[in-house]
Amino acid sequence: MRRELKKIFFIRKKDSVQTFRLAALLCIVGGFLDAYTFTTRGKVLANAQTGNLVYLAINLAKRNYQKVFSYFVPIFVFALGILFSEYLKHIFTKYENFRWQHTAIIIQLIVMFFISFIPSNHLNMLVNVIISFIAALQYQGFRRIHGVNGATTMCTGNLRSGMEFLSLFIKTKDKVYFYDFLVYIGLISFFVIGATLCAVLVQFFKNYALLVCCVLQFIVFLVMFKQKI
Repeated sequence: MRRELKKIFFIRKKDSVQTFRLAALLCIVGGFLDAYTFTTRGKVLANAQTGNLVYLAINLAKRNYQKVFSYFVPIFVFALGILFSEYLKHIFTKYENFRWQHTAIIIQLIVMFFISFIPSNHLNMLVNVIISFIAALQYQGFRRIHGVNGATTMCTGNLRSGMEFLSLFIKTKDKVYFYDFLVYIGLISFFVIGATLCAVLVQFFKNYALLVCCVLQFIVFLVMFKQKI
């Protein structure tokens, strides 16, 4: 296992956007954002919209239409974020050194910086909507990780794929499958680390804890200029 972990963390890749180390930082941000909106912004899950769809349905059944609206808006804006990311991708196809993901990261960084100064229980719906939008940009911008398809803003797909590769390893004993399994488990682990970090820091720094994500995104922004990492 030590050899597989070394390959995941230390082998340099031609495309810095697809490296596990970059994805690990983004997973920390992804977990942090989800925990942040849930703990400080009215228990809304801004990253993964499945939970919001369930809450929307429950409140729809209860005819609590104000709550229905509060869950619908992040879902709708997340969808708009996917469309906007595809527009960015089209614009930046002609540039070699400056990727469209750079713009997505800049947008995330600036947005998170200003949001961190908005107190809890103030403009919560607006904050959740904006975070849903930037989460969509990150989700769409970093989908290929160390040779496999993955996500840095949610875990359900990563968990499914990880277990699929573990099953293939058990059947075939091919270490390549075990290697891919470890990639997915790593993504999930760093997502959990991000959520845990948020839960701890929010207790001490309240909304300002979000500034930690700004630092991580700035590192990601710089790293993406390298041809190999």
